[in-house]
Amino acid sequence: MFSLYQKLNDDVEISGIKYPLNASFDVILKLIDLLKEKRLSDINKLRISIKLVFGRDTELSELSLETQAEAIRQVFDKYLKDSKADKPVKRDLQGNIMPELEEDEKEILYSINFDAEYIFASFMQAYGIDLIEQQGQLHWFKFKALLAGLPEGTKFQQVMSIRSWEKPSKSKDAHETQMKKLQRIYALPEEESEVI
Repeated sequence: MFSLYQKLNDDVEISGIKYPLNASFDVILKLIDLLKEKRLSDINKLRISIKLVFGRDTELSELSLETQAEAIRQVFDKYLKDSKADKPVKRDLQGNIMPELEEDEKEILYSINFDAEYIFASFMQAYGIDLIEQQGQLHWFKFKALLAGLPEGTKFQQVMSIRSWEKPSKSKDAHETQMKKLQRIYALPEEESEVI
C-alpha cells in the first residue's frame, strides 16, 4: 500500500528471514502478465515468478514449493491484491495457494499493455518521465499514483474519456456520432481485460 509517511519496505519475511525483492513497475507488470499466462503450468509460473521478483540468485528458489508459494502470495497481497474483495482462494496441484488477479466489477477502460504508447506519452507530457529509462527504478506504487493522477490534457486521459463517454440524452446529433466513432477507434480488444 502506498504511504506518504512510511518507508517502502520491499521485502517479504519467511520463517524470520527477510528476502529483498524488486518492486519496480516493470517487474510488477511482468508478474501480472506471467500470472495470466495460460501456456505455463502453475509450478513453472511459481518458479519464474520467484526469479523475476527476487532475482535469479535468490535462496528462495532452493526452498520448498510451499515456501516459494508463500513468498509470491505475500508479494501479491502487498502489491496487487485489492483489499476490497475477498475471493475464493485457488490452489495448485500440490494444494499451494496461487495468486490471482482480482477483477473490478466496473467496466475496464484501459489496458497497461494495449495502451502502453498512450501511457508512455502521457508520462512524458505530464511529468517529463521516460518510463523506458525508469525501468528497474520507478517503484510500482509511485507508478500507480502517477498513472491515476494524469491530467485531462494527456492522450491517455483523452482516450479513457472517449471510452467512458455515454450519450447524455436520446437525441442523436453530430457529437454522438463522432463519439461513437472515436469509441470504436480506441476500443480495447476483447482479450485485454487486466485490472491494476
